[in-house]
Amino acid sequence: MKLIVSTAVALLLAGQAFAGNLVFEAPEEPVVVAEPAPMGGSNAAWIIPVIGLAAIAYAIANDDDDDDTTD
Repeated sequence: MKLIVSTAVALLLAGQAFAGNLVFEAPEEPVVVAEPAPMGGSNAAWIIPVIGLAAIAYAIANDDDDDDTTD
């Protein structure tokens, strides 16, 4: 009988030992650091495609092969 009571007491104390704190402690909020946008950023992202389209348009407009002329 002593073994059963001592085992029950040991389990009860062990359960309370791992139960955690009785006082609620709020977790710390993570610190958020705002990084500045890189120079140019997304505002200049459209420049390269526009330059490419302008180069294609220039090449088409200044095409020296005039195949549509008849002699």
